[in-house]
Amino acid sequence: MASKTIMIQEETYNKLLYLKRENESFNDVIIRLIYQKQEFKPYFGLFSEEGDKIEIAIEEAQKANDLADLERKEEF
Repeated sequence: MASKTIMIQEETYNKLLYLKRENESFNDVIIRLIYQKQEFKPYFGLFSEEGDKIEIAIEEAQKANDLADLERKEEF
């Protein structure tokens, strides 16, 4: 399998290190996080009113997180 070298900020590295489980590579952490985020999608729509509120809250949190990431990037 081919591999690629990427550069990340030290803050990102520290966050990945914190999330890294025993005997888990950084690649494993990234793969786990990518698929973890997608696991919620099949459950949207199962709960009528409550599900809609949860979906909206998650979307708002993701937008706020994306905005915070953009603001941090602009600081550098």
